Amino acid sequence: MFFLKLQAIKDLIQKYISIFMSVWKGRKQLENLPRTADEIEFLPAHLELCEKPVSGLPKWSARAMITFLCLTVLWANFGKVDIVAVAQGKITTSSKSKNIQPLETAIVKQVYVKNGERVHKNQLLISLTTTGVDTDLFQSQETLIAMELSRLRLLALLEGIEQENKPILKKPSIVLPITKLKQEQELAINQYYAWKAQKQKLTAQIEQKQAEKQTILGNIDNLENILHYEKERNHDLYKLYKQKSASKHEYYQQKNKVLEIESNLITQKNRFNEIEKEIIQYQQEYHNFITSFKRDLLSELKHISNNLSLASLDKVKAEQRHAFMELRSPIDGVVQQLQTYTIGGVVTTGQSLMMIVPEEDKLEIEAVINNKDIGFIRAGQDVIIKAIAFPYTKYGYITGKVKNISLDAIQDEKLGFVFNTTISMDKNYLLIDDLPLYLKQGMLVSVEIKTGKQTVIDYFLSPLNSTINESLRER
Repeated sequence: MFFLKLQAIKDLIQKYISIFMSVWKGRKQLENLPRTADEIEFLPAHLELCEKPVSGLPKWSARAMITFLCLTVLWANFGKVDIVAVAQGKITTSSKSKNIQPLETAIVKQVYVKNGERVHKNQLLISLTTTGVDTDLFQSQETLIAMELSRLRLLALLEGIEQENKPILKKPSIVLPITKLKQEQELAINQYYAWKAQKQKLTAQIEQKQAEKQTILGNIDNLENILHYEKERNHDLYKLYKQKSASKHEYYQQKNKVLEIESNLITQKNRFNEIEKEIIQYQQEYHNFITSFKRDLLSELKHISNNLSLASLDKVKAEQRHAFMELRSPIDGVVQQLQTYTIGGVVTTGQSLMMIVPEEDKLEIEAVINNKDIGFIRAGQDVIIKAIAFPYTKYGYITGKVKNISLDAIQDEKLGFVFNTTISMDKNYLLIDDLPLYLKQGMLVSVEIKTGKQTVIDYFLSPLNSTINESLRER
């Protein structure tokens, strides 16, 4: 049974193969005879359509247009473009060019540079001079040195009289000439010895009066003892005189002796009082000398200390004025716009003598932003920079970022109130045939600051929306 089914399937396949081969051999006979274009045109319309069907190009063109229109609408709704704020600017350096100016009217002493010369920071450019600048500096230095020496001498003297030792000047706070320091040391020693001699003189006077006082005290004691003895003797002699045992002459002689001793005693006591007054006077003189000498030293020291700070300021001012006579380069750069060449010529206060343009400094752009765009600009936004000297369609452009924006607007004669903006550059050159073309300071550029994105349809419809929103409002 199974073999019968296989045989039937085989016969069926062979039958279809034989039919296909027969049809394939006679396929040429079934085709219409070829006709020329003129013959087809003279056929009836229905036969012409059979021989030459209508072209599908219009149909596919319509389909393509509809597809393109749909894609355009989709792109306009979902595709986004950058919103940019366009501004004009100039390439400058981050440290800016430095204007060299004199502080005061002066005479040119020497010019050390020329236009185009490269200079280093603190390099001497021009030497100036003016009346009194050197004299003022010398005088202020000498005044300061003299005051410092006096201060050291007074301090050493005060310490010397306190400790009663020879004064020694301490280490000065400023550099002082050795010869003047030695002279001041000798002066301090001489003043100390003069003070010591006067002190010893007053002390000797007091000691002398003290010795005289002790001598008088001894004399008074002796006279009082003698007086006591003589008074007893006079009393006894008076009794004898009354008893007629002694003569009147002896009695009066003894009485005169007592009176003489009493007179001497009174004289010695008066001298004692005078000596005490003299001692008090000499002690007062001694105290006044010590006190006044120290007081005068302290007063002079205070006066010098007060004036020393003023002298230091005067010296600093004189040094600054003298330093301002030497115009030096504040940065590394190139000399440009040199205005003075004449030795002995006069320059005035604030006159521009030259410009120092920074060399190998980072370039950046100073751009002016319109007031209507400033609300959308922030630091860090991407910027496209196009050099006006090099068309960007041929040479390309440079990218950068917004560095900072001024806080207040400035008034421009043409643009009105605008804001200054600093833009940093990612590089300072354009590539032309794989060779760098470096931009230079002072070149004008156009900057496009990317402030956001919007859809294409919003871009095209925004004028219409503005017109609709702003219309039909007039009275």
